[in-house]
Amino acid sequence: MQLRCVVGVLAVVLVGLPAWGQHLPESPGDRDSASLSPPLVSVPDAAVPESSAQARSASLAAHPYRRGTHLSLGILLGGAGLVSGAMVGLVAGNWLAGCAGFPCWNSVGLAFSLGVGSSLGAASGVYLSGRWLQGEGSFGYTLLGAAIGAMPSSLLLSSNSPGVATIGVLNLVVTPILGSFVGYRLSHSSTVRARERRLSQQVVVVPSFARTREGSLVGGLAGRF
Repeated sequence: MQLRCVVGVLAVVLVGLPAWGQHLPESPGDRDSASLSPPLVSVPDAAVPESSAQARSASLAAHPYRRGTHLSLGILLGGAGLVSGAMVGLVAGNWLAGCAGFPCWNSVGLAFSLGVGSSLGAASGVYLSGRWLQGEGSFGYTLLGAAIGAMPSSLLLSSNSPGVATIGVLNLVVTPILGSFVGYRLSHSSTVRARERRLSQQVVVVPSFARTREGSLVGGLAGRF
């Protein structure tokens, strides 16, 4: 019985000591400040983790895509790729057509192979120069544009008319590079718009802590919407 009384007294003392130590005299100003909401704390940009889209936007802002530079450099690289691809397509077309001579004119197979080689070469030059200049175009759309420009022109080479074949040769020099630029520019613009749309819809929330005027710690969430 005595042991239970001693344990009870010790429990009361131990529980009451923290409450007694935290008791502070209140002033009228403290009572008024108790009803105030905690101050809003702004979240610094460094505290918000950057997503991959935000990092890409920062990189593009520091080194923006230059359309004029890409045009001049793309013409050089695209032209070199066009000549290389056309030579490979010419050799492959003669081999596939089984011609003994070189080249084998008036052959649809040769014209098709020449168009494929020209498309691949021109698209590769335009795409690589754009990527080097921080562009975001797609190789698939660049190749599609080059093929749309090259294939009709290359098929003109299979005509028996010398005049039609000459028009096909002249068009084959220009249309693959022109189509490559159109395809690259369209895919670049589409990628940039999609990234900006994702950034505008992105919500970032981080924990935030503040102290009231009484010194109490208040936690919550802060973010950028």
